[in-house]
Amino acid sequence: MGKIKIAVIDDEAAVRRSLKNILEKGGGYEVVTAEDGKEGIKMVRKARPDLVLLDIMMPGWDGFEVLKRLKDNYKTMSIPVIVLSAYASEENRIKGSRLYTDLYLAKPISPDELLEKVALVLRRKKLI
Repeated sequence: MGKIKIAVIDDEAAVRRSLKNILEKGGGYEVVTAEDGKEGIKMVRKARPDLVLLDIMMPGWDGFEVLKRLKDNYKTMSIPVIVLSAYASEENRIKGSRLYTDLYLAKPISPDELLEKVALVLRRKKLI
């Protein structure tokens, strides 16, 4: 089995770079990124990541639309998704839960906590 691959879908370039750096250097993961929902869906279908880190507030397709599309497609429905958003209201957490998120985390998040939560979801899915 190769390296665990994680997809990061976030419209903020600085956030994508930071998450990629934390995940690659701190966790030894392979990371692919996308800057919006449509690009993210295409990337997930092509790259077949083991986990998706997804922002909610993005132009065009927001994270909820991306999540719905991932979970409605038999090829991507089993990929675990961690929502990482500055909009971590109870309403958004419930909406994310209804769309089968594996975790809903609030930004900002420390590198150590991010790595811990990613490993937790990967262990639950028996990927590590």
